[in-house]
Amino acid sequence: MDGNSQEQGRLGGRICVIAGAGGAIAGAVAARLTAEGGRVIGIDRQPVETGFPVVAADLRIEAETRLAFERIHAEYGGVDVLHVNAGPMDREDHGLLETPPEVWERAFRAVLTPAVLSCRYGVPVMNPGGSIVLTGSFLAGMGAATAQTAFSAAKAAVTQLGRDLGTHLARRGIRVNTLALGPVDAPEIRAVFERMGEEETRRRFAHIPMGRFATLDEVAAAAAYLAGPDSGYLTASELPVYGGIRAAYTLPDH
Repeated sequence: MDGNSQEQGRLGGRICVIAGAGGAIAGAVAARLTAEGGRVIGIDRQPVETGFPVVAADLRIEAETRLAFERIHAEYGGVDVLHVNAGPMDREDHGLLETPPEVWERAFRAVLTPAVLSCRYGVPVMNPGGSIVLTGSFLAGMGAATAQTAFSAAKAAVTQLGRDLGTHLARRGIRVNTLALGPVDAPEIRAVFERMGEEETRRRFAHIPMGRFATLDEVAAAAAYLAGPDSGYLTASELPVYGGIRAAYTLPDH
């Protein structure tokens, strides 16, 4: 896509930063933002193959995060869209009584810290009319009998961060919203379900009214909606992308 066609999209050449640029979800969001006319720059601590520039930084470390946003500001003139996509599940994260303290701390450092630091250093270089899109989870708003406790709690903290920031920054012309994601058809998430086994996967999908994963395109479209002008009166909110899970009345079967 050439520069002229990019300018014609809804994002009109705006600078879109994806904090946590690795993985299938980040790639799908980047492709959609580019198709909407955005100029995408990623941040990631590991080398990742993308079709857009990536600044190397560990988003769990304050100094590296600060320098990454300073570099983006200097090279691109500010940030218009910030999508925070960091925070994988931890294999050792189970129920509260089974999860050791070091795993609890590790989960919060992987999920919440990148969101906090990305906003702390992204907001000061964000242009008026900017949009922050955090990545939450449907687990943040309900009790789940088979959930990863530390991950759920950390995602709930990310969601609350979005509410607070959305409220605090509204008069500055910066919106903050959170994607409440359910299971997504991405390799890293499918791997989690494969480790659970067929029976546990069946039990979990029985609680999803739509009975399937969200597609990467569906997640990317939701992120682009929150990033762009069509959601201009939406802030401090969650966008549910979870196939109706929270609306379903279910009970654990054990």
